[in-house]
Amino acid sequence: MRAARTLALAIVVAALVLASACVRRDTAVENQPLSDNLAAYWTCAVAFSTDGRGPDANEAFTFVPWFEGRVRERGVFEPLGRDESAEAEVTLRLEASTGNNRVTLRLLVIDTRTREPLGDLEALASLDGNADAGDFPESKRTVALRSAADQILEVLKEKRRASASKARRPPPPPEAEQAPVGGSAVCTTQCHPPAASVSSHDEQHRVALGMNATMKELRECLDRVGAQLVDPAVLLRFSPDGQLRHMRVDVGGYEHNECIRAVRARPPRGVWAARASLLRCEYRCTTS
Repeated sequence: MRAARTLALAIVVAALVLASACVRRDTAVENQPLSDNLAAYWTCAVAFSTDGRGPDANEAFTFVPWFEGRVRERGVFEPLGRDESAEAEVTLRLEASTGNNRVTLRLLVIDTRTREPLGDLEALASLDGNADAGDFPESKRTVALRSAADQILEVLKEKRRASASKARRPPPPPEAEQAPVGGSAVCTTQCHPPAASVSSHDEQHRVALGMNATMKELRECLDRVGAQLVDPAVLLRFSPDGQLRHMRVDVGGYEHNECIRAVRARPPRGVWAARASLLRCEYRCTTS
């Protein structure tokens, strides 16, 4: 009888442990698989909704800017301002809820123009009172929301990197396998607007000329680290007065290389546009 009770207790304990393990996920899960062409999208707008159970009535006003900063920092997408959100290529729709001593954060990725769903991610984070809130104390819910967001962004980053690698690494013809970039290669910078933005051909040509030295330096950096098959690209954001506001570099996962960081720290001078706009510039080389 005692052995039977011991066995029953062990089964209950094991069940509780398994249930607990199911709740404490360390990564986001895909309710709907993410599209395999995420690399085709560069800009995003962020929308946030909540169940209203957070202690901060203005939760969205603090969480959304933080999330946008992390999206940019992780190199996932370039968040656009509220006055530019209509031009964003994708919309990241976040939904937060609290229950059973944990926070659930759901992310819907949507093509802004077509409204086509591009994926659905969900992450859980415990309302742990011992979690590190950083230098400035934050509520348990805020810390949990940020933890869940980081899980989601890690998956997004890896999926976008895989998409970029797939798009940029087609099987080369046999005779080109050992042909290095350089020597007799002809390299050009080409700039064009994302789908939701507009720009004249003259402006694109002028910006491409102004960006050529920067793009060439990115190409040389990639060559030095053995990334000959990666084509460097940048996204340029221009303010309403035409000044270059931000330059986002996309080099297929090599963004943290020292020489790439050095280029990012020196945005080109004399590159301007006629109005607030976006331009995507790519540097491609072909061998003669």
